[in-house]
Amino acid sequence: MKIQRVESIVYGVEDLDTGLRFFKDWGVKPVESAKGVFTMASGQTIVLKPASDPSLPKAPDQGSTVREVIWGVDNAQSLEELKKELGRDREVKVDTDGTLHSMDDCGFGIGFRVSKGPSPSAAAGPKSMNKPFDPPRSATPVRMGHVVYSIARKDQQKAADFYTKRLQFRMTDHTGDLGDFMRCNGSNDHHNLFFLLYPNRPAFHHVAFEVRDFDEIIFGGQNMKSKGWNADSAPGRHILGSNLFWYFSNPCGGNVEYFADMDQMDDNFQTRNWEKTPGYAMWTLDKSDIPAVDRRA
Repeated sequence: MKIQRVESIVYGVEDLDTGLRFFKDWGVKPVESAKGVFTMASGQTIVLKPASDPSLPKAPDQGSTVREVIWGVDNAQSLEELKKELGRDREVKVDTDGTLHSMDDCGFGIGFRVSKGPSPSAAAGPKSMNKPFDPPRSATPVRMGHVVYSIARKDQQKAADFYTKRLQFRMTDHTGDLGDFMRCNGSNDHHNLFFLLYPNRPAFHHVAFEVRDFDEIIFGGQNMKSKGWNADSAPGRHILGSNLFWYFSNPCGGNVEYFADMDQMDDNFQTRNWEKTPGYAMWTLDKSDIPAVDRRA
């Protein structure tokens, strides 16, 4: 059984029009045949539904938030194994398209379906001869890389056991004071899932979108700020995971992150255990209020 990646993330949104405008500005592509659905080159989807939609699972936090994370698996056999495993002690619903729906041990909605394929690389290619660097002044994320939830400290071990023992996630970094970084057993990303022990209650925290490099993070962030959206951090580089980042507040719930250049791990990597986290970032820019400047204007 292999879980490969985040396949889809489903929001329950109180102000749908604002949410639609936000994700269009974020750089993901609307699916014209399905209002409220966005996609990327990876085939992964973001789905926005009214918060009152009765088809949505309940969430521990209130208001606009993520109501379900659907994970992509490698094949139909893995899907059947997950159905059997989860069905031992909880309800598992099955859609007509074969998608499984259930709940994890912390009260978050989870789903599973066969993945549409591997995610494309976002790495920057070689520079072209005789073509000065002149990138777009916005971002086009190629894939979703990871999701983050806040949980109560008392639930740290329960959450880790559910995902590592029952869903076969790999623990990359365990920190006693910050939380647990885990990766799908079919992924080499440092983490696809992070359970954060702050602010000591269950809630959705953020979803991360991979872009090519730091330039695209900065141009994407500049574009978002120029359209009135609020940054929730300065740009920087994390310590655990090593990824470059810039976070923005999301009216659909929690935050979104542009990220690039994350550490890659395989099964030869040994879990690191930290009594105290080594820190948030290797560096951050002194000012998050970076002006939006377009030299082509």
